[in-house]
Amino acid sequence: MRASLLLGISLCVASLCAPGIAQNASPSGTIHTRIQGIQIPAIPNAPFTARIVVTWDQPLAGGGTLSRKYYTMVARDSKGRVHRETRGFVSADSVAEPPLESVTILDPAAGRRTVCRQSSMVCTRSAFHPRTVLSPNFAAGGDLKGTNLGTRTMQGIMVQGIRKTAPAYDGSSTVQTDLWYSADLGIDLFVVRRSPASGTVTLAVKDLKRGEPNKAMFGLPAGFQVVRVRGR
Repeated sequence: MRASLLLGISLCVASLCAPGIAQNASPSGTIHTRIQGIQIPAIPNAPFTARIVVTWDQPLAGGGTLSRKYYTMVARDSKGRVHRETRGFVSADSVAEPPLESVTILDPAAGRRTVCRQSSMVCTRSAFHPRTVLSPNFAAGGDLKGTNLGTRTMQGIMVQGIRKTAPAYDGSSTVQTDLWYSADLGIDLFVVRRSPASGTVTLAVKDLKRGEPNKAMFGLPAGFQVVRVRGR
């Protein structure tokens, strides 16, 4: 069985996706592993561009640790449109570019989600209904329950830290998640998840630039075309 690792910036809520690493099998038997990423809500008037660096130090059954990494580019404009990538892992000591899997564009004004897959060079459009109510640490469940870690400055922005603990999938242990949330941008700027079974996953927002992103990030990638429209 060939293992395929698909990573990205996921829109799932942690209460539905805890502890942040999920696996499922496709009809072909391929195993897909997905890291729950930092949520980028489609809210207006808070534009930025950033790179999110993800590292995963996974304990091995026979001892030792498997360390992998990838990064994704994300952006949001003043209209609330969101651009995000999905990329694959490379070894932690590799200088190779993490392979691009797909690009997703969320357009709240048009009520449209566009997903462009690199393997097929086609884009699929479907209905998109953004959430209208946001709260601190939304990516971790939408509330402030947990241990207050205080405040600090990251990327020149004040952030609030919260530590949350949740049961692991198998119930044999717990997952500890530290989130550093920017109320100004409505996103977490730094997330660390620790689990005895899965190891440590770190997500860090880097190269943050406030202001309008390149407009090209919200158009169809060059060479792609829309092949199907789903939903209204």
